[in-house]
Amino acid sequence: MKRGSLVVSLTILVVFCYFLYEYDVFHNLNRILRELSLPFLALSLLLYTFTYYFRAKRFTVFFPNIDTKDLAAVMAVHTFFNNLLPFRSGEASFPIILKKLFGVEGVISSAALVVARLFDLLSLSILFTAATLGVSLNNRKFLWVSILVGVFIILVLILGFKLLKFLKKRFGFAAALFFFFTEFKSVRNLFLVFLYSLLNWTTKFTAFYFIMKAGKLKLNFFESTFAATFGELTTVLPIHSIGGFGTYEAGLVGGFALLGFKGSYALTVAFYFHLLLFVMSGLLALTGWIYLSRRLKGK
Repeated sequence: MKRGSLVVSLTILVVFCYFLYEYDVFHNLNRILRELSLPFLALSLLLYTFTYYFRAKRFTVFFPNIDTKDLAAVMAVHTFFNNLLPFRSGEASFPIILKKLFGVEGVISSAALVVARLFDLLSLSILFTAATLGVSLNNRKFLWVSILVGVFIILVLILGFKLLKFLKKRFGFAAALFFFFTEFKSVRNLFLVFLYSLLNWTTKFTAFYFIMKAGKLKLNFFESTFAATFGELTTVLPIHSIGGFGTYEAGLVGGFALLGFKGSYALTVAFYFHLLLFVMSGLLALTGWIYLSRRLKGK
């Protein structure tokens, strides 16, 4: 990571800590945690664990010779590093692990990861549009949001594929990426990748909903999904901070603000949500790391 990137990330983190202090977030957070519903919290962790299974099943389409449980462990470690490290630098952990443990060339695993990210974008857009429509039943001003998102995603997918066709003869990585699109263009393979992506995000947003329920937040599933999407979208920003702290909350606060949450309460809820999500990701990453370490010793 470049020094400039680290400085920017640390600056964001320091500014975020200032706002936590200024808005007395830690005091308000303590009140939420004291009333935390453990059954809902346990259910959210269980559902969040299942997201790694669906992510792993998606990559078995690309790498059928690798066991699902192995890929699930890789997903757990990879996701945590992606959450922890700024500027999406954690993405590098995926090709590194696959090369180390399974001998998959980095250009191939990276291309598979990019394809998966495109399906993530499509699935996220579908669920966000559905959530926006659900929220708009009580407030019709949200209808324009779903329309704009739908148009934007269609344009991105079309332009992205045309760009790959243009670049495939000029860059090795683009050629590998285009290979995945053409090699897996059968209806069955495309359907499987899309299905697992959609199941992953549906389960993930359901886990998010129960994190909200555990904190006694009065949001329905559509409202929870709507707000959480803004946080998820910040993870692809070039200014994603360390652990996502500050940037992820900014996205969540924006989503909560649209739903009517005010000031310090919106920031407290965003921090509570992100903190629990980060802890869950860390616990699952530790489990995956232990599993992969033992597997590496056995090779």
